[in-house]
Amino acid sequence: MTYQERLSRNVYRTLLVGFFQVFLVIMPVAVPFFSSFGLSMRDVFSLQAIFGFVVLITEVPSGYVADLLGRKNTLVVGALLAAIGQSCLLFAEGFWTLALFELFLGLSMSLISGADLALLYDTELALGRGEDEQRQVVGKLYSARTFSEAAAGVACTVVMLYAGFEELVYLQVVVGWVPVLLVLRLIEPPGERLADDGHFNNMKKIMGYLLNHSSVLRLVIAALSVWSLTTFYAVWLLQKLWTLQGIDLAHFGWLWGGLTLLAAVAGRWAHRLERAIGPHGVLLFIGLAPAAGYAGLQLFGLVGGILAGTTFFLARGFGLVILRDALNKRVPSEFRATANSIASFGFRGAFVITGPIVGYLYDLWGMGVTLSMLVAATLVIFVTLIVPLIAAVRALPGEPAACVEVSNG
Repeated sequence: MTYQERLSRNVYRTLLVGFFQVFLVIMPVAVPFFSSFGLSMRDVFSLQAIFGFVVLITEVPSGYVADLLGRKNTLVVGALLAAIGQSCLLFAEGFWTLALFELFLGLSMSLISGADLALLYDTELALGRGEDEQRQVVGKLYSARTFSEAAAGVACTVVMLYAGFEELVYLQVVVGWVPVLLVLRLIEPPGERLADDGHFNNMKKIMGYLLNHSSVLRLVIAALSVWSLTTFYAVWLLQKLWTLQGIDLAHFGWLWGGLTLLAAVAGRWAHRLERAIGPHGVLLFIGLAPAAGYAGLQLFGLVGGILAGTTFFLARGFGLVILRDALNKRVPSEFRATANSIASFGFRGAFVITGPIVGYLYDLWGMGVTLSMLVAATLVIFVTLIVPLIAAVRALPGEPAACVEVSNG
């Protein structure tokens, strides 16, 4: 087998790693599962804040390590930590043992996030693929992950119909070790590596580039950091809303699976939508859809609420693919993993600060007030962040936001 043939297998193996990395059968019933240990909604959001804090403090260093020492080695360590973390569920008893689970998953996420996408981009470049094929790697990886979440939702429903949380945990642990076997079969693609000029000088170079390259790049990083929150809160509030509406736990899986499948399809079609309605139209949609979703959850009943919930997953599918591609096309290979990690760092930091506040608001004032405040917050983010990004893109006529190479300004 030639080197090129071995290298080409990186693509589907990395996509499989992405698939099994997020095959979390526990996720569709995470809130009831955590509640079964006596946790409040504030505790649930605090657990996610712990996860976010771990990612926050390790995200940029891990991306930097991937740029300095290689993508494959970073992915191997990340996969091992995820497997260990999911095995911790076998011994979960309360808040702090569940916090250990979140700790290992946070470390794993920080190592894998950015390194997998950088490996895919470098592989496509080494194979001599065209620009259109290179642009598709973000959508492929996002779709693999969200299809996985949909499949995990179906698996969750099947298990909950015939068993319970204990059997669900056993399945989660088994699946958690699959990525370890896959990452060991990857090969390191050729590409520029970050020179060992001293860590301070390297980070100064990277931050200088990200801040000074273009206004579009700065706003894209800000959108990935802050706008992503507008759809992420819904992930945790939807399950609580379904519980309040009396939906049986056995139905959580297929509901969750259907919504994440919708996000996967949206991610796969993101660039087609961009070509059809333009980058301005996509940005307008992803900016306003979450606000409409939170309003719909508050105003409508069961069926209307489920329909309103689709807006979050559509916006997330379209938005993350377009914005991630916009970022990756504007940064050099030598620090692409670090750039992705910096964007994730911003998002995790924002959630660490605001996540427990949202949980506290729910415990204090209930679902209605929480949803109203999220509508207002989403509209503020739209006006202060998405609208300026639309204006910056309009300053580059005739080019999609995700593919144009821009000069400083």
